[in-house]
Amino acid sequence: MNKIITLGPEFSYSYNLALEYYKKEDIICVQSIEDIFEKVFKNKNYKGLVPIENMINGSVRESFLSIRKNPVIILRAIDYAIDNIIAANNKKYSKIVSHSQPLAQCSQFIKNKKGIEIIEVSSTSKAMEMAAKDRNVAAIGNERAAKFYGVNILQKNISNKMVNVTRFIEISSKKDKDFLKGKKTSLIIEPFKDKAGILFEILSVFKIKEINLTKIESIPTGAKMNDYIFYLDIDGSLEEKRVADAIKFLETFVKVKVFGSYNIACSK
Repeated sequence: MNKIITLGPEFSYSYNLALEYYKKEDIICVQSIEDIFEKVFKNKNYKGLVPIENMINGSVRESFLSIRKNPVIILRAIDYAIDNIIAANNKKYSKIVSHSQPLAQCSQFIKNKKGIEIIEVSSTSKAMEMAAKDRNVAAIGNERAAKFYGVNILQKNISNKMVNVTRFIEISSKKDKDFLKGKKTSLIIEPFKDKAGILFEILSVFKIKEINLTKIESIPTGAKMNDYIFYLDIDGSLEEKRVADAIKFLETFVKVKVFGSYNIACSK
């Protein structure tokens, strides 16, 4: 049985998705997104499930920083509907706690709570655990976590938008038989050297090959200020000649790390 590594404690959004999507797998919770990547990168029998982007708040920065340090394979993506609620065992709470993503996704709700201290924690389930222990704490998270930790739901649907979706990726340290297949391909591009117009040159290759670029994320190298590598999502499969040719040409002037081609599923 494969082990699925995801962000815990139990009943975080990541854990809930793993519970729904991998019904026969052994789910292991860790304390950070970086921990997921590290464990999957070092163990071929592990798969990981990590949030990569939210439609309201954008990229999950920790995931992009981790994927650079631990270059894994992306097996698939899953779009998961997020329904943020606030829960507390005291209506007169003085603190709101949650993961950075839900805090940002519910910024309009939080803005109206004057004089409330906002605290960022490692996961939504950790926030619920804190709310269960401290009557001054309200947690933003999901209904399943609130019920599990015995925290009263005060209000539902508190996200800035009624429709709120987070994309998760399933990662592995080994390629599967479908590595070349799928409607989307992800890669990291690292210039051999910094020069004027390098990003334009990179993007021009996709334009010439008529490949739609759906995402570009700048990731700092940490070597010096204003020094970046680029994470890209493109429409197309590694099986397609235009995609293979584009990558081959890019490799003449930049370093390319391909994470694989994969499809996007939607979870209820």
